[in-house]
Amino acid sequence: MTASNIHPTKPKRAMSENSIQFTASIAENYEKYLAPVFFISTSKDLVSHLKGSPVKILEIAAGTGQVTRNIVKVFPEAKITATDINPGMLDVGKKIVPSGNINWQAADACELPFEDSSFDAIICQFGVMFFPDKQKAMNEAFRVLKPGGQIVFNTWDSLENNRICMIPEEVINRVFPDDPPPFYKIPFSMYDPAEIEALMKTAGFSDIKIENKRIEGYSESPDNAVTAFTEGNPIYLQIMERDPAILPVFQKMLKEELIKEFGPGRFTIPLSEFIATAHK
Repeated sequence: MTASNIHPTKPKRAMSENSIQFTASIAENYEKYLAPVFFISTSKDLVSHLKGSPVKILEIAAGTGQVTRNIVKVFPEAKITATDINPGMLDVGKKIVPSGNINWQAADACELPFEDSSFDAIICQFGVMFFPDKQKAMNEAFRVLKPGGQIVFNTWDSLENNRICMIPEEVINRVFPDDPPPFYKIPFSMYDPAEIEALMKTAGFSDIKIENKRIEGYSESPDNAVTAFTEGNPIYLQIMERDPAILPVFQKMLKEELIKEFGPGRFTIPLSEFIATAHK
């Protein structure tokens, strides 16, 4: 079956396309296959931007705990509150990062369930792009941060500057030309430093610094990368809603394109991100 003769129907959507859901199986694939591509190297680097000796650290959009485990290594005495709106992601993290100093808590970044001025530092890896009300989330972060406290977060640069993600986006558009699942665009939708700075200034942050950084991820094989991009994020649900029979077709086409770009074995992946830091 080729892209030209795929004619998936348009079923009724069981959920909003803007809903970012990570079910149990997606969370496990995210940790095993997607984390090496995007999050292992970037999380170590992000934690290195936390300065001083924060006693209470809030992590927003903690996912499966890639950043959390690095916070534990760098700040072993800190009390960490690791939050995410998806409990399934936190459940995976709990199994991997056993520590008496971590409180895993489901929470909405736009309505944080904490008192004002509760934390010495806030950190968030690649979460801001998903928040339905980014300004409200930034305001909430400012509210729960102690005076003098630090916030550190990152966002992805554009799709064009992250070629690894352009490939599945191009393939999914060939497979679903009339109704492409939108998820791949969302993580790469906040790459304007001026937009990031404006959100932070409006919330009240000062000493704002935004850095464009190049870093490398990896995948052990094209097959692992295919699983990461098709079953390790909500694109899986968006494909299933359209036509489950298309998933293996999409996976085959994606694998072919990844091999063309990176070869048949283990490969490194150039990535481009923005890191933002500020104080209250």
